[in-house]
Amino acid sequence: MSEPVTIEIMGEQFTIQCSPEQKANLIKAASLVHETMKKIDQQGTAFGLNRIAVMAALNIANDAITGSSEMATKIRTEYDSELDLSEVQKKLEKIHNQVENSLNSDKDLKLQ
Repeated sequence: MSEPVTIEIMGEQFTIQCSPEQKANLIKAASLVHETMKKIDQQGTAFGLNRIAVMAALNIANDAITGSSEMATKIRTEYDSELDLSEVQKKLEKIHNQVENSLNSDKDLKLQ
């Protein structure tokens, strides 16, 4: 079920239907777009809201494609963190099983 979420970018408000699970990501994305557009506007390299929006979109897309580390920290989502945590948990379970198997056998412990 979706709910309306109001965001503000460059002084304009937008109401977007969004699932509750995606609300935090939508707000984070809107903040990123706003910050990028504001930076371009302050540089004075593009005039007009449409042109600033296009420049911001191109900058964000370029950073995503090239893997900009600064951009990566800004766009990291809770979902990504959950995936990282899941991977760590799997590795810990594997190590735990190796330790258990080693303790229950006469073989030397070999961790990878």
